[in-house]
Amino acid sequence: MQRIVVIGAGLAGITTAFELAQRGYEVVVLEAREGVARGTSFANGGLLTPSMADPWNFPGVHKLLAASLFDSTSPMKLHVRVIPSFFTWGLRFLRNSAPTHYHRATIANFRLARYSLDRTRDMRERLRLEYDATNPGTMKIFRSSAAITRPLAVARLLEPLGLNFKLLNCDEVLALEPALRPIGSHLAGGLFFPDDEAGDARKFCEAVSDRFRQSGGTLRFQTPVSRIALRGGKVHSVETRDSVYPADAVVVAAGTMTPNLMRPLSISLPIRAAKGYTITIDASQLVGRPIMPIVDDALHGAVAPLGARLRVAGTAEFAGEDKSLPPARVENLFRLLDELYPEIARKIDRARAQLWTGLRPMSADGLPFIGETRVSGVYVNSGHGHLGWTLAAGSAYLLADLISNRSPAMDPAPYTPTR
Repeated sequence: MQRIVVIGAGLAGITTAFELAQRGYEVVVLEAREGVARGTSFANGGLLTPSMADPWNFPGVHKLLAASLFDSTSPMKLHVRVIPSFFTWGLRFLRNSAPTHYHRATIANFRLARYSLDRTRDMRERLRLEYDATNPGTMKIFRSSAAITRPLAVARLLEPLGLNFKLLNCDEVLALEPALRPIGSHLAGGLFFPDDEAGDARKFCEAVSDRFRQSGGTLRFQTPVSRIALRGGKVHSVETRDSVYPADAVVVAAGTMTPNLMRPLSISLPIRAAKGYTITIDASQLVGRPIMPIVDDALHGAVAPLGARLRVAGTAEFAGEDKSLPPARVENLFRLLDELYPEIARKIDRARAQLWTGLRPMSADGLPFIGETRVSGVYVNSGHGHLGWTLAAGSAYLLADLISNRSPAMDPAPYTPTR
């Protein structure tokens, strides 16, 4: 039996490990933290949204980043101090914001996202997973007709590929989500995406990890990897401080740490951290709480119901590996909640809100890296950016197909690490 070592126990790692175990491999997962989904998968926005397949390096993004340098409230923010370390990656990020590439990446992301959502649903039903899953769709709201232009163009681009959406006027927005009535006079309309879903990514990872163990898989926590060792140009083992794990193949699914593990192998992956923030609120006692996730493009954030909780998520911040929680950024999320649901914002106890920040692994071209590198037996599953939850199950299934030499259900070329 072939042995595969997966590095990372977040969404990408644990789903990949599970799919490989289902194909009969002996799989060991090595995780530096103390448990499953303790990094970027711990408290993300909770959204499974093929509708949001467009990369963040959209045409004109350079203007937004330049304006953000000295604006602490900017929804997408670049910090001056990180510009030198982001210079090469940043140039590629901006170069890939050209309309031709942006449209190509949006289409490729959508195809994988739609496939992934099908895989997620299949896993949920087949394995009877519980993770506060809801499927009322998602809705983007807009405060002016002009603000609808770009999101509507993206929706129309993806419609022939299977994206279902409906352009709504204000009355239709409020009929679908009555909790927005207090701000109804400020809304120009919305876009409704009925196929989108939401759910708690951490609970999903924990449930999948249980099934992984039941199928014979092994998890090792607090086990940071020192290096991936090669012999004769092929992967041989994975070394930690205390042990050596022989491997016929290695999957690196370590989020923003992926490039560090690849660098000693002379493999360069243009992945940088895009910092995001969330607050989670107990909404069990609130009357008339939201019934569906609402996305506010203007504030670059979303509010999603997760069971009896509300998850408020927002911002894309280029701050290097900084994991601090600056009060100004947290205040942005409370402001987002107040802008969407002022009556709810007045009732919550801010002191009891759970604050979190995580580093999304974002590629320079807006597409994930899925597949074998130029080193035989070394695979990668990383760089999913804001779509990590959405793309997790599909990326895992696609990579497991490639490793096991099965014909994949979709073209893997757009995501190859050697592109």
